[in-house]
Amino acid sequence: MRGVAVGLMCLMLLGGCATAGGIKVEGPATQVTPPPSTPPPPSGVIPSFDPVALLRTDSKVTDKIKSLLTPCPQSGRFPVDSRYVDLTGDGVAEMIVAVTYCDTTIPVGKVIDTRFGSVATYVYDVVAKPPVDLLAVDQPGYILDQNDGVVQVTQWEYRSNDPSCCPSARTFTYYKWTGTIFERIK
Repeated sequence: MRGVAVGLMCLMLLGGCATAGGIKVEGPATQVTPPPSTPPPPSGVIPSFDPVALLRTDSKVTDKIKSLLTPCPQSGRFPVDSRYVDLTGDGVAEMIVAVTYCDTTIPVGKVIDTRFGSVATYVYDVVAKPPVDLLAVDQPGYILDQNDGVVQVTQWEYRSNDPSCCPSARTFTYYKWTGTIFERIK
């Protein structure tokens, strides 16, 4: 008897939740439109890239350089300094990436002055898909600067009496953009 009472009570509860007439029809289903896709960047806007990820995926970057791409113990930042500068003279900035030793990069305006800790410097066309390595300087102590379409690469060298902190001699190498590559001119 108790089982019949519980069953009737359940039936009454379930019956109270139903609407009159069974299924209620509201009308046709509405069409769902997908969200808009991300618009392409406006013309002339330089895409932003993670310089560490770019160096890690570049097959021209040596394993020695890639092994340095870990956070510095003192600051937690990667030993990489990047700037956007128009080195090709086409009105669109390229990305200059300098790999340094930890916490020794000294940015000076458009120039990356890493004379006391640069390991290598790279120039990328980041507008190209995928980004293109335009110039690689895999030697320490370099600064890249641009003047009238000529890129100057400076290497600091030690003279015999120079203290270990401060090299005093410089050598210069110059490159000019030919439209497809940086060609050494001096």
